[in-house]
This record gives sequence, structure tokens and C-alpha cells, in this order.
Amino acid sequence: MKPIFKSVKKAIALGVIALMSTHSFTSYAATTAEGNPPTINSSKVDAVFLDGNGKKVSLSSLQGKVVFVNFWATWCPPCIKEMPSIQALKDKFAKKDVVFLMVDVDSQYAKSKAFMDKKRYTLPVYIPGGNISEHYLGTSVPTTIIFDKKGNLVQRIVGGVDYDSPEVEKFMNQVLAL
Repeated sequence: MKPIFKSVKKAIALGVIALMSTHSFTSYAATTAEGNPPTINSSKVDAVFLDGNGKKVSLSSLQGKVVFVNFWATWCPPCIKEMPSIQALKDKFAKKDVVFLMVDVDSQYAKSKAFMDKKRYTLPVYIPGGNISEHYLGTSVPTTIIFDKKGNLVQRIVGGVDYDSPEVEKFMNQVLAL
């Protein structure tokens, strides 16, 4: 393929990703009649992730904590754009039972860790430790999934979001209270 066509193809692909990734959190943050976040999918399909030392972390091992998993890639503009707001959210919930997992979908741990270090983010980087269920990660990044303390999936967000907002903080506090 000629270089010009590769550039055009890449530009189109990035444009499509950016267009598909412009959602707001509030459209997903519905509540039940009792005011609690809904359980969207409680199939409890486990997933395993690996840190930089190869240590395994499974979703099932994190029960008892709220788990925020963000699937991302260093080449993804919406992923990069939402990163400061994820850092701000992590900072707000640092002393609460919330675990953050930033999962590089390309399994490029070193590249992702270098990105985090360069930007001075303290978000923990992981790579998939196996196949990720389509219940969790479809075909787009960024995708964020949030689990309650019982391991139920209570939120799945496809696209870039500003996580440093009152709506997200309220939602996370509701999930913590469950």
C-alpha cells in the first residue's frame, strides 16, 4: 500500500474513533426508583489482568471494593483526553474502597507505563491476562466498566468522558454505599 493511502486510512480510522467516543457520563448514569445505580449486567464473568511484574489481578479477587476499569490505548485520542479526569477521580476516592485498573488493550505495558510516568499520572497500568469478555470490552476504546463491591457490573461507558464531574462523583458515592 502506498504511504499516502496508509496516512489517509489512519486519519479516517482516528476520525471514526473520535466520533464514536464523544459520550457524556450522564447519559449512562441512570438510577433505579430507590435512587441506586442499576445493575446493568451481573453475569460476573471474571477477567484477569497483569501488572508490570506479571502479577495477576482478577476481578473476583477485588470483591469488597468498587472497581473502576478503563480499557485504553496510547494511540487513542479520546483515551488520552479523558486521562486527567480519571486521575482527578482517583485522587478524590484515594481513601475509599475504590480500585482503579487502567488496562492497555494492546498489551504494551512498557509503553503505557512510560506514558503514565511522563504525564505524572499515578494510575496503575495493567494488560489483559487473557481474553476480555465482550460484556466488558466491545470494539471501542476507551471503554470503562465499574463494578460494585459485590462484583456486579453497574456501569459500562463506551467513549470518552469527563470523570471529574459532580455527576460521576455522586454516582461513585452511590455505588460505594451499596
